[in-house]
This record gives sequence, C-alpha cells and structure tokens, in this order.
Amino acid sequence: MSVSFPRAGFLALVMVVALAFGVPFDAARGELLARVPAAREMAVCGDRLFVGTKGSSVYAVSLPGGRARRVASGFSNANGVACSRGRLFVASRSSITAFEIGRGGTLSGRRDIRRDLPNSGAHSFRYIALGPDARLYVSLGSPCNICVPRGLQGTIVSMNQDGSDLRRVAWGVRNSVGFDWRGGRMFFTDNGADRMGDDVPPDELNALRPGGFYGFPYFGGQVPLTGFEDAMPPARQIPPVFNFQAHVAALGIHFFRSLGGDALVAQHGSWNRSVPVGYQVVRVRFRGGRPASAATFLRNVGRPVDVKEAPDGAILVSDDAGGAIHIFRR
Repeated sequence: MSVSFPRAGFLALVMVVALAFGVPFDAARGELLARVPAAREMAVCGDRLFVGTKGSSVYAVSLPGGRARRVASGFSNANGVACSRGRLFVASRSSITAFEIGRGGTLSGRRDIRRDLPNSGAHSFRYIALGPDARLYVSLGSPCNICVPRGLQGTIVSMNQDGSDLRRVAWGVRNSVGFDWRGGRMFFTDNGADRMGDDVPPDELNALRPGGFYGFPYFGGQVPLTGFEDAMPPARQIPPVFNFQAHVAALGIHFFRSLGGDALVAQHGSWNRSVPVGYQVVRVRFRGGRPASAATFLRNVGRPVDVKEAPDGAILVSDDAGGAIHIFRR
C-alpha cells in the first residue's frame, strides 16, 4: 500500500532517503506499513512490530506489513513499548506493565511491575528501552514548562525487568522522549522550554553520565531559563553534546547499522514558534564517538515520533498525527 503523498512531495522524500543511503533514488521505496491510531514509540520484536499510542491501546503489526491489531488496552497514555526475551513492556502514565509475547504477537500474563510513576502533567508520555545491561530505562518528564521538579519528576530511571532496584540515572531533564545506545553509551534527546522566543533555548542531545545533572530548570542547553537566571543550580550541569534548533521537538533516536552507526532523530515539530520548524527526521553524523552534524533525512512523514531499524535494515517511522507507520527500504 503506497503512502498517499502528492506525487511531487513523495518523489522529493524518496530522493532525500536515497541520497542519504547512497543509492539511486529509484531504488529506495517509501511505503505505508500500517495504520495505527496516534502511533508513538515502536519496538521491533523479531518479525513483529509493537506500537504504543497516545491513547489506551497497544498494537502489533507484522513487519511484512498488513493490518495492525490491537493486542492490549486499558492504559492511560500507552506511549512506551520495549521487548526482551519474549516479553513486552508497556510504559504508561503511572505504571510499567509486562506481558508474555505469544504466537502471532498475542499478549498474555499481564502484570504491573511498577505502579508508582510520578505525575508528570503534560509530560507523561513515557519512553522505555532495554539497555545493554539488560535493565529497563524509563523517562519521567517534568510536570511543567519551567519549574522545579519534585522527587523523580524530570529524571531518567533504570530498573530490573521485574521492576525492582529502581535507580535514578539522570536528573535535571525537562522531557526526554527518546534514547538509544552507541558503543555502550546512552544518548538521549531532551525538549527545550517554550515561551522564550523563536530561537532559544535549543533542543538537546545528551550523553549519559550515570547520576548526572543536566541543567533543568536552570538551563536549556546552556541558556539560562526564565525565572532562574540568578538562581544557583544544585549541581554542576553536564552540557549537551549537540544542540538542535529550538522548538523542533526532538523525540525518538535510534542508531542504525545500515547507516554506519549514525543516528536518526524524529523531530515532531514546533507549536510555540512563529515559523514552524521540525516535522522531519534528521541524520546525526558521528565522528570520534561524538555527534558532529545534523541534516534532513526524511520529510513529509507527518509528525514523526519514533524511528527504528527493521531486521532487514529498513527504516521505520511512526507518525502520531497521521496515525501511520512508514517503512523505507533500499
């Protein structure tokens, strides 16, 4: 099933993908893999794709394509999904829930492994991923635009797969909705504050130093935030390793084998800017283990939320505004 882009826009999109892959544009194909209402984070589990949503449900899609099936429901903001050893984990507003994955992507054995996630207000879309240490990592957003978070608000935490041994691994984080690992090191996006103008503060890409303080609400990037210009931070800030343009809403990040270890980042797009920016997927090139540059990789994919790599190297992009999962193959 082809994506219903205008022909000129679709060809432009295909050319961007192809140039980034280094193949002739007519050898790259962008298609609609499946319709998934309000599609958010994705988890590739063998030949099955699980998709979290802004709503109450989780869906499963066969990676060859076809109709998405609702496999779990009854959540509040079922944004986050991750899989490990035949189990699926769902991160919703207040809980982490585990399932056993059966044949055809069916889910059974539902049980909450945590029920005490803090109230993060408008920033309650939890992102979850399995780290190289086999622990689950979960983002817990700050409950505000600019304010002092309380408790575990504004952090990234890790835990065992049964929910035990909760640890704070990063704090001073405004709202991270994407992280992945490169060479054993975690990199995470963070959304900058609003209502400070079109061009500040930047959205961030950070490298994890376990236990580190990342500046919020005192800094966005290295820009002092409104109301905290003269305040003394509680710890020394770990600055971003890369700044994105303000208000692009950098969300999901994934390091791609098929791109030589570079990252793709979904930029969901601005709402608090006079001229909209974002609404694209960018490629972040790494040199010497550090991000060096970012450039447009995909356009015309609605409001992208997450990016993942299929087993065959294809690129998967979720779009919550269009309710779609797009796939790009060589």
